[in-house]
Amino acid sequence: MSQGNVEIQRRLFEAFNRRDMEAFLDMLDPDVEWIPIMAVLEGRVYRGHEGVRHWIEELDTHWEIFETCPEEFRDLGDRVLTLGSWRARGRASRIDLQAEQATWITHVHHGKVVRLQTFTDRDDAPKAAGLPRHDAQAGS
Repeated sequence: MSQGNVEIQRRLFEAFNRRDMEAFLDMLDPDVEWIPIMAVLEGRVYRGHEGVRHWIEELDTHWEIFETCPEEFRDLGDRVLTLGSWRARGRASRIDLQAEQATWITHVHHGKVVRLQTFTDRDDAPKAAGLPRHDAQAGS
């Protein structure tokens, strides 16, 4: 079943990048906890479909483009560790941000994402997943 969780994560990123809200929300548990990059800095957690929808609306208000660029998926059973980056273009500033490093830990339960957290430090996500540093770096 866990390899199916990797596929859920792949499809989640694809739906997000297309802004296919129906497909995107369909992969999320109704009580999902969503912790994107800025939410950690602000001490915020977006909860449920409405919270995630609100986060995307905020994102699209400030960013003309904001896309995830997953590069590697690691099956951790009920969790998926994804290494990659994101790219964005500010709506007002028109400044492009390319290849900004990111790591995501996604918890999946019964085929739905119940929690997702984004990390900017490649070492923080594996620690949060309970992986030793050498395991997290393997294959990178």
